[in-house]
Amino acid sequence: MSTSTMTKYMIINADDFGYCPKRDKAIVELFQQKSISSTSLLVNGDNAYQACLYAKQYDIPMGIHLNLTEGRPVTNDLIEIKSLVNSNGMMHGKLGIRYELDKGSIQQEHVEYEIINQFNRYKELTNGQLPKHIDGHQHIHVHPMIVESVARLAKQFGINYIRVPYDQMVITWNANNLFHNEIVNQTKEAMKIFNKYALLYCDYFFGMTTMGKEFTLNNIEKCLKILENESKKNLLIELMCHPGYPSDPLVGGCGIGQPDAFSQSIERQHEFDILSS
Repeated sequence: MSTSTMTKYMIINADDFGYCPKRDKAIVELFQQKSISSTSLLVNGDNAYQACLYAKQYDIPMGIHLNLTEGRPVTNDLIEIKSLVNSNGMMHGKLGIRYELDKGSIQQEHVEYEIINQFNRYKELTNGQLPKHIDGHQHIHVHPMIVESVARLAKQFGINYIRVPYDQMVITWNANNLFHNEIVNQTKEAMKIFNKYALLYCDYFFGMTTMGKEFTLNNIEKCLKILENESKKNLLIELMCHPGYPSDPLVGGCGIGQPDAFSQSIERQHEFDILSS
């Protein structure tokens, strides 16, 4: 099939919206420049309240960046999710939760309780809106012990689009990264669950091999080259990115998780405010 008869549509999604003021500033500016298509909100991010104001002001399509790994959960009563947190009330971390899941320490009802609370928090922060899509912070949503709950609850809440991080660059160019390979293998199985719940997802995903200093024109061209031999008439592609200005390590994170605290934090963010720009 000639490439002239094909339609390729790429979604460029910025993860971690709401993490801190300087990351959010970059995401909004990139959307204004039409350099990104959408973003995903960390509902337990320190700047989530302000991020939602930006999304409303600039009409930024926004999904939920489900976070079961980093910072404080949104659930207030930690007894309800006690296996998801450590003795300090913090989640177990990117590798920590996977270790706890593998040894059977995480209770499914705790996972679902926090997921539901994160969906509800998103609605609270956006005046009742539903996320446009769902993806997972550090791709936790495709873990085999979590994916069924994510898919079922997403459908229950009316969320129809989900990320599938089946990154062709990992398969083609980056076979030595064990974490990336694990995510790709888990995603291959997760797609069966997503199909079961009639969730929609892109034909191709790129982004794991282009994070940080690897986000170069050369690497992006490698991603696009993979599509040259694709014969499908219409392709939907997602490129994940993590933009942001250099940030103060003491400002931001995933530790507040309360609407009142979000509101109170606005005053200290005026120097980053771009609502009137």
